[in-house]
Amino acid sequence: MSNTRIAILIDGGFFLQRYKQNNSGNSPRISDMKPFIDDIVNKVDSVDPKTTTNILLRTYYYDCRPFGDIKKDPNGNDIDFSKKPQFHAATKFQNDLKSFPQLALRLGDLSFDGWKIDKNDSSKFHPDLKQKAVDMKIGLDIAWMSSKRTIDKIVLVAGDSDFIAPMKFARREGILVYLDTMNQKKIKQSLIEHADFII
Repeated sequence: MSNTRIAILIDGGFFLQRYKQNNSGNSPRISDMKPFIDDIVNKVDSVDPKTTTNILLRTYYYDCRPFGDIKKDPNGNDIDFSKKPQFHAATKFQNDLKSFPQLALRLGDLSFDGWKIDKNDSSKFHPDLKQKAVDMKIGLDIAWMSSKRTIDKIVLVAGDSDFIAPMKFARREGILVYLDTMNQKKIKQSLIEHADFII
């Protein structure tokens, strides 16, 4: 029986959104990560031929550093985002991930692009924050691991069609690509087309 090496790549923004939707709005804790990762490996095992043994090489978790700057809102009030509960929760979770076994944390940044009016209350405003460099880091890591053949299989936890190009590259290099959309009902056909297995 031959051994095959797996890398799991998790789009953190997608993971957090889907986790909350699948768990009654609760955010993940570090204690939830091992069961989640073990479940992915078991899913890969379930669709693979029994002539191979899957060994997890490493999990890569991609996210943005929490936004902690001070900005003036449209009413002229100073808003210190580092005092927000979301900032402290995200910081703690990312710090816990840094010491999680066989996991590499890859961080991009959030850019502040002004304010958005609340859809339900025009008197309220929300920051317009956009990810920078996260998708690029995922794509580069897929390309690097595939070209160097450090792994045999990639599990991508994501739902973004921006990853189609690196998925295609990995398959051309002979890597099996598994897609885990965390029970998302609507999956873009292009993602299905360029994955070997949906798990």
